[in-house]
Amino acid sequence: MTSSVDMSPHAIDLLHMGVPGAIAAWAVEGPQGWVLIESGPSCTGKTLDRGLRNLGVEPDQLAALLLTHIHLDHGGGAWQYAERGVPVYVHTAGAKHMIDPSRLERSSRLIFGDRYESLWGSMRPCDAALVHAVADGDVIGAGGLEFEVVETLGHANHHHAWYLRGGSEAAGGLFSGDAAAMRVPGTSWLTLPMPPPEFDLDVWMKTIDRIESGPWRRLHLTHGGTVEDIPSHCTQLRDSMRSQVAWVSESTGEDRADRYRAMLWEQASALDVPRELFDAHITPGLLGMNLTGIDRWAAKQGEKSRMH
Repeated sequence: MTSSVDMSPHAIDLLHMGVPGAIAAWAVEGPQGWVLIESGPSCTGKTLDRGLRNLGVEPDQLAALLLTHIHLDHGGGAWQYAERGVPVYVHTAGAKHMIDPSRLERSSRLIFGDRYESLWGSMRPCDAALVHAVADGDVIGAGGLEFEVVETLGHANHHHAWYLRGGSEAAGGLFSGDAAAMRVPGTSWLTLPMPPPEFDLDVWMKTIDRIESGPWRRLHLTHGGTVEDIPSHCTQLRDSMRSQVAWVSESTGEDRADRYRAMLWEQASALDVPRELFDAHITPGLLGMNLTGIDRWAAKQGEKSRMH
């Protein structure tokens, strides 16, 4: 495949809740059109449209939208592009929720309550004819580019990363969604999203091994930019996840969220993360999600042990 276009991925900062670097979508120009990876939530749709137009592409001219998974910060706004005729590619376990998002929206509203609309915006069904379910190892051609589907579970059971194949230096990146965690922008410090009910430490560790050993040359995070040193990133990811799971599993008391936050601040400050950035990215929602996710996983492990 030859092309006169650059094929360098462009990060579009969605400025979610006014926080720079909180959520990004990625756009790649191929010889036959543009491909978008992640839609973000629908409440940031206008920001994403503006970012696309700044790159010289109208949203309805996109060749494809690739989703890493269906969590609202990644795929909540997919319907806005499906309504313009853009085909959507998503994990087989997530496709039905793009076609009928009622269950996903209902459960999300229960979690976020009155904050749901301001955090994520609305959801609408995607035309079933435009939703394409894909599985590990599939290769999708779009815009004259080739993307390989890489199943990367542990954060969610409907998670894929997308490997941009090709011989140019601009190609060779893995769009990793949440599988390679999140990074506070402008720093090397990772933050981990470990949500219930699907967080699984053992499965995620296997995913990290796969990410570290793959043919890609860099990681493009949905939260935190591009990673060039994959081995160091994966080492920090493993260490941080194991330590956080151990800490949460052993913690008790009504003030555990405050103590969890203090523990994370100790880690972040050691890597010179500014306090204002820490406060912007380590939200009560993230802390509560991780506490519940790890508790649920630990309870399942206990049940397995009792059965054996």
